[in-house]
Amino acid sequence: MKSKETILFSGRFDGVHLSHFLTIRDLTREYDKVLVVVLDYPDSYYPLSKRMHILKTVFDDYSNIEIVSNTIHFGEIKEGNLSEFDFDVYGSGNEEVLKHIESMGIPCVYVPRTLETTASDDVKYHKIKKILEG
Repeated sequence: MKSKETILFSGRFDGVHLSHFLTIRDLTREYDKVLVVVLDYPDSYYPLSKRMHILKTVFDDYSNIEIVSNTIHFGEIKEGNLSEFDFDVYGSGNEEVLKHIESMGIPCVYVPRTLETTASDDVKYHKIKKILEG
């Protein structure tokens, strides 16, 4: 059964890979809205613009996914930093991040880093390939 909540799912997505796509896609099956926050770390391998472009292009047909960027780094996350986002639960595959967020009284959920998939997955593989080649 789908929740009536918005999940904030953040990470570097550096480089963006199939497991990221599948995880985000699968979150749309559990939550009404998925807010993907791409973190802009100074030592990221791929530029933020490239990571944002890939995610936005792959998920352009999903009306319940919003992709935004932010410069908050893990050690800087405070309740005030997150107040600019409208969400009900914070999701991450990083247990250290979850402990930190939970310590602020924010509801959290562990999101496995890799989810099982089947041959019928509807992620737009042709879009991924086209973006990566371009």
